Amino acid sequence: MTHTGPSHEEPPHNNAPGAGVVPKSAPDLLWQTMTSEPGVSVSILDLHGTLLFLNDETVRIFFDGKAPPELRGKRLDELGFPRAWIEERLGLFRDMIADPGPRLMRTVWHGHQHFSWVRQIPLESPGETPRFMVVTRRIAAGEESKRLLSSEQKVIESGVIRLGELNALTPRELEVLTLLGNGLSIKDIAESLDRSVKTIERHRESIGAKLRMSKAVVLADLAREAGLVLGDAARRRV
Repeated sequence: MTHTGPSHEEPPHNNAPGAGVVPKSAPDLLWQTMTSEPGVSVSILDLHGTLLFLNDETVRIFFDGKAPPELRGKRLDELGFPRAWIEERLGLFRDMIADPGPRLMRTVWHGHQHFSWVRQIPLESPGETPRFMVVTRRIAAGEESKRLLSSEQKVIESGVIRLGELNALTPRELEVLTLLGNGLSIKDIAESLDRSVKTIERHRESIGAKLRMSKAVVLADLAREAGLVLGDAARRRV
């Protein structure tokens, strides 16, 4: 990744290309602050998956060295996202039209846990194509992650997952790595998965060999960074 600095994009003005993408009610200062906040990805898409706006953090998370002007105006399928991943998000947009209100989605993308807050931008004129703002943060396992997962707002778990280097692991190995990240000992993992200690030790050795990491503490840190939960092992890999 070569472009990690704060975004310098301004919200489109009424006489500029893409005018109306950013809601008029959003104060310029608030918008500039939010879109330049380190660690916060902000994007705006329409109902067809066309990328109307993105900040530099969106580029860092989802793309590889491309600049925002190269990406704006293109559909998600043109940008190489997996079809299942796209359909899941477009389906969410359609659901939000039928049942208005914000949504919170959790997914694992390239081996990192992400939480995305999705809101529909109020329509400014009849017949206008619906647009949706997606604010995404990369959050490792920990207190903040637990708080979000247990909050009153229902978290939508993405049915697909992109594991990055963790994709080399089998579903069972991913479960073992998840429990290592939760601080369980080999004995505790064996009891949790109803397997022998020797079986779990073999799984851990296999994980270390595949990831070229032998120390349990390093593997645990990797699992926490990915924010893995046991259900992730069963999700569709894309």
